[in-house]
Amino acid sequence: MASLPHGRGSVIFGLPLALFLLLITRNVSPEPYLYDEADYMYAASLGFAANWSDTPSMPIADFMRAGLHRDGRQVLSERIRSGNDVLFYRHFHGPLFHYFLIPVSRLGLSEHGVRLCMLAIPAGTLAVIYFLCPLPPILPALLFLTSYSVIFSTELAPHQLFALCSVACLLLLWKAVDTGRRVFWYASVMVSGLAFCTLEVAFVLILTLAICGVIECIDGKCAIKSLALFVGTVMAVWPAAILRLSFVKSYAVMAYLALMREAPWGHAGFIDTWHARIVDSPLEWTLIAFALLAGFGKRRLYPIGLFVVLMLLATLRVLTSTPRYSLTFMPALDVLAGLTLLPSLGTLRRPASFAVVALAIAGLYASAWLQVAHQSHNSNPRSTAVLTYIHQNRLENKTLLVPQADLPALHYYFPGMRLRGYPGAEPSITEQEGFTPDSILSTGDSRPIPASKP
Repeated sequence: MASLPHGRGSVIFGLPLALFLLLITRNVSPEPYLYDEADYMYAASLGFAANWSDTPSMPIADFMRAGLHRDGRQVLSERIRSGNDVLFYRHFHGPLFHYFLIPVSRLGLSEHGVRLCMLAIPAGTLAVIYFLCPLPPILPALLFLTSYSVIFSTELAPHQLFALCSVACLLLLWKAVDTGRRVFWYASVMVSGLAFCTLEVAFVLILTLAICGVIECIDGKCAIKSLALFVGTVMAVWPAAILRLSFVKSYAVMAYLALMREAPWGHAGFIDTWHARIVDSPLEWTLIAFALLAGFGKRRLYPIGLFVVLMLLATLRVLTSTPRYSLTFMPALDVLAGLTLLPSLGTLRRPASFAVVALAIAGLYASAWLQVAHQSHNSNPRSTAVLTYIHQNRLENKTLLVPQADLPALHYYFPGMRLRGYPGAEPSITEQEGFTPDSILSTGDSRPIPASKP
């Protein structure tokens, strides 16, 4: 594996890092925390011990009963707000992301400042790509740092951290396959445990490791050590996953969303989703297509290719143009494409190779810059309007009936409120039973509907 002197390598890495931060920071929103972000921030406010141990949290038997109830979603939602169930506030994800968010949330920063700090996670992914790739990682790093899925995923969510874990695991796994050194294999197993403590789709990473272990004829002793290392990593980071069966809740919710709910991630169709993904980042997908023609199977890259295929199959139902949901597979696909294309440049004369790489760098970065420059930084003006309305009308400690989409943010910013959400355009009579609000917020804007008389 080619390497650079430590000092020189750090200096050379500084340039792509600076370009990446210059690009992605322009896309960070100063808006109030929205639905998912507000819940994540509230989970962070509960502290490290609560997130490590998942306390308080609904017992799994009560969870299953509530889920099977006819009005299960409403029952679960109200129990979240009344019981501070930390696993629900994390949206059933593992706590690893919150171990980064907790200290940042205590710095007294604005929403913009907190989001900026959390960009350290994708910057870490860039560092992993740069220092674990075997060749001067020009194309893998470039594809990652200009990827639409990466630079437009600046909201607070664990998906960037999963991208970091999955890329690190796959590169270590590839090195294990390429060199035969067990140290890389065990390192990849440990990182897969960290991914398991981040997002539920880590099961694809674990399945990839298992298949590669069979292909590479991992013996029984190594398999037992690997299992012990994986369980030990999970026990250290998220003991409640095993001791309180939190992971069962997480996978039950994921199965429910994928199999039972209609359009849980949005109303886009399969063709609409993939059309948007390709149109949003055409040059990135063009280079991926060239890599496909060059052959992903070269240089024993099959572990990364296997993961990408399995992840695409596992997320077929995730139909949405929201960029962060592509982070489960796009960073790995970018690394795979970059590693496939870079050696093929060696067949060209050196000036031609330099020209091709320079053209790719300029095109990818210019395309990403133009997209960021035309991105609106006030994509949801309602969020600010609602908070302003609450302050102006002194409703901070009142009883409100609100649209379900507004409930998490109001719960986070105004913990003294008594809230009930309604999912439709207007609250139904049933949704108002036993609940006498001081005000009812409408779905169209922040103006209230006159509260119903008891």
